[in-house]
Amino acid sequence: MWDLLAGRGQASPLVCDWYNLPMSKLVIICGISFAGKSTLGEAIAKRFDYAQVDVDDMKFHLYGPESKDEELSRADWVRIYHETDKLIESYLQSGKTVIDASRNFTKDERQLARQIATQLKAEVVTIFVDTPEGIARKRLLENRKKQSRRDVTDKDFEEILQVWEPPTANENPLVFHNGDDIDTWIAKNISAIR
Repeated sequence: MWDLLAGRGQASPLVCDWYNLPMSKLVIICGISFAGKSTLGEAIAKRFDYAQVDVDDMKFHLYGPESKDEELSRADWVRIYHETDKLIESYLQSGKTVIDASRNFTKDERQLARQIATQLKAEVVTIFVDTPEGIARKRLLENRKKQSRRDVTDKDFEEILQVWEPPTANENPLVFHNGDDIDTWIAKNISAIR
């Protein structure tokens, strides 16, 4: 294609438009349960019209809205994660940016997501929602009264705390601190997430 432009003195607008298309991105939002990952992910998705994936949505799609975590086998969870990864691949292959704020508790999980994006030549943005454990626990208990989102059992919450690995410097995370204003934070970090 570049051969067609040789000697013209300027690039074709068609090629410039093609060349300047934004790269699709995988936005990985990580933090403990009830940190605010989904809330931030939804705000970013709404602002930029990004797609979102969620392992719970995939679980309900595959096993029904009444399915309970404790009733699913390891093979069921492998399938849920695999199908969610396939959905991420599909979005990235179509040139769309996609947000996953539903898992990524360990560095290995984030590395797997990174590999999917890298294979598809998509950029990866990691966002760490830094919320103190005490605040997350308070939100968990408040949610049990209001049921504004899916509940997490005390056992599952404790297990997540045990396996949780905050992102390291080499993951180059953007950090959203508890108490940050979402719109202000998005505006400040727009070049990284847009």
